Amino acid sequence: MNLLDIENALRLDLFDPAGPNQRWSSADLERAIDKAVIRYSQYYPNIGYCDMNTRPYQRTYPYPQPWNPAYPVWWIERIIYPLQAYGSYFQPPPGGLSASPGSGGGLSAGLYQYAVTFLSEGGETTPSPVTSVSVANNGSVSLSNIPLGPTQPALPGSALNSVIGRNLYRTQVGGSTLLLLTTLGDNSTTSYLDTAPDSLLTGRPPAPTVNTSGVMLWPPRERDFAEYSNLFESSTALAAGGNLGLQGNVGSGQGPLASQTPSFTLKLSSAELPRDNTLVMRVFYATRHQLDASGSTVPELHRDLIVLGASLYAMEAYQVPTNDNFSFQDGELHDHLDDSMIPRAWQEAIAARRSQFETRLQEIRNQRDFASAARVQWGDIPARWARL
Repeated sequence: MNLLDIENALRLDLFDPAGPNQRWSSADLERAIDKAVIRYSQYYPNIGYCDMNTRPYQRTYPYPQPWNPAYPVWWIERIIYPLQAYGSYFQPPPGGLSASPGSGGGLSAGLYQYAVTFLSEGGETTPSPVTSVSVANNGSVSLSNIPLGPTQPALPGSALNSVIGRNLYRTQVGGSTLLLLTTLGDNSTTSYLDTAPDSLLTGRPPAPTVNTSGVMLWPPRERDFAEYSNLFESSTALAAGGNLGLQGNVGSGQGPLASQTPSFTLKLSSAELPRDNTLVMRVFYATRHQLDASGSTVPELHRDLIVLGASLYAMEAYQVPTNDNFSFQDGELHDHLDDSMIPRAWQEAIAARRSQFETRLQEIRNQRDFASAARVQWGDIPARWARL
């Protein structure tokens, strides 16, 4: 489902078939669809998540970077902290791999960079130091001495955690962003031949910036938080480095509270504050839904709701120019012409669709609230469970 599918369905519902005498232009319908998606997203947002490193003795953090810059974060949905057991993560590969140029591949002439990460049951480490190599046109790169992960868990005897694979990352020619090249599903392979052209890397995920290779805690610990707040550490906004500059001691904020960087504050006791930047918190956030030519995040179940809302907004916009109504009576023939019923009929139809749209929005909000509340708890969690 993409924008064109919704637009075609909308024209059918509006009885506005293709041809030279269409009431609504494509631009008008796209604006109506956009308004419907925004309204729908306020009731049933698109939920993404981002893993963030903690800061030493810090409660307040900036909003996470969204999955797509075109869809900024609206609000924070929930926060899990800590995500993994302290000290259970693997260190990233300490050294890079070896790379030598070759021929007979799809690589363009230029400079490429490579790196490797370790994969565990919990997640992935950050990348190793990069290795650079220059190749000729239609070339290839032979990778060797690919680092192997440790054979023992980071905390032996505490939980099962081992290196189960590795990810290889590569930049596009002349670039600096590491993109996923391939996954090695073992901890023994030490060589790989890269012949992939840059086009195969387009849209691939970038290398991680947070080390999530530790042991996942269960049950997860959701934390209370306050948005747009900076109540505990200072009276200034977040610094560029993410800290507030007092307890974190990484920098100082510029400007008043949250004037430039929206923030949230975890409600943690002093005993629960992170000691360093190795702990990970998982932040779930809400954004508007995507609906464009490339695809959509709107569930198929709610497709009819978007069309219904778009038809409401399209009819509202079209009803304005039709309000040039009149009531005329010929003085001699006593003929009475009155077209005021046309706008009245439009208004009644708009009111009916608005009622349908709002009712359906309330239904899906109730469904979402019920699903969010139906969480299974494995017994009572003591107040000081994290330190037991």
